[in-house]
Amino acid sequence: MTSKLSGAEVLAETIREHYDLGRVGLPHEMPDAHQRRHRKLIVETGEGKFLVKTYKRDPHVLDALRFQHRLSDHLAKNDLPVARIQPARNGKRIVEADTWALELQQFVEGDPMVVTGQTLLVSSKALGRFHEVCRDFPRPERDARMWRFSEVPRASFAKLYERAKEKGDTPIMDDYCNRIALFLKTASEELSYEARSRFETGLIHGDWHSGNLLFRDEELVGILDLEFAGDGCYLEDLSYALSNLAIRTTMKPDRLAKRVDLVLYHYQKFRSLSLHELVALYYAVGVKHIATVSYQIEQHAGKVAGFTAGEWLERLALQCDWLAEQARKVRWG
Repeated sequence: MTSKLSGAEVLAETIREHYDLGRVGLPHEMPDAHQRRHRKLIVETGEGKFLVKTYKRDPHVLDALRFQHRLSDHLAKNDLPVARIQPARNGKRIVEADTWALELQQFVEGDPMVVTGQTLLVSSKALGRFHEVCRDFPRPERDARMWRFSEVPRASFAKLYERAKEKGDTPIMDDYCNRIALFLKTASEELSYEARSRFETGLIHGDWHSGNLLFRDEELVGILDLEFAGDGCYLEDLSYALSNLAIRTTMKPDRLAKRVDLVLYHYQKFRSLSLHELVALYYAVGVKHIATVSYQIEQHAGKVAGFTAGEWLERLALQCDWLAEQARKVRWG
């Protein structure tokens, strides 16, 4: 009696059948990978190590994947480092099975970005270059004004505030909350749907953070995860970059200023920001930052990056005060 093959064995057999890679081992889960929408595994072969990504065999999903492949090719031609997509024996880069499909990507050896002056410089240039070379790249239509974290996260922030009050001094927590609420009120005006028509749009990455930027000895060796790439507002990518790489880990005004100035200086070597964009950017960064922390606090039982909800409320208040002051300086000098 033939035993039923495991999922890993089915994948290995499929890879052996469709690719010329010699020996193919059993795929195994990629450590610390976000298995968010699509499963990600690693497979060792006679031709090296590959990342296996599996997808639902759905026309919309596969069309989006083909767009990502075209974009990956375009980025590589413009000297932006991406993981090469391995073609199958028939020349195609998607292998379709019964109800699912898979692709193989070159496994890029590197580590998620650690923030230093040099890595900030490199990642900022890469983002500017990404926007520059993809400005006219053909992409599926979508409303570029509907971007993630452009909406003020009132419900999730309210939960963060309630958590903070449970173990913190209520008057102090109220003060922090009021300062953040004032910031969010202004942000809702600066980032309103109507106001977004003043911001330039084009092809964006959509998820520009340290986990999607692989470095080796302060050299950028891989821009990962193009699944959110598409028509969008450039401020979306910039707010992701600044919130994750420049703002999240410090409350010191001098360090905040140094990091943000470095990012904007090197990004604007490729694309200049208008006055409207610069003012709105500081609010977009704050909204994205508050939304991320509020969401993660709920996901991680009340503590994120070693800080409690109360500690985060203090950090967010100080960081939003600083961001609002920078926006005022841009507008009024």
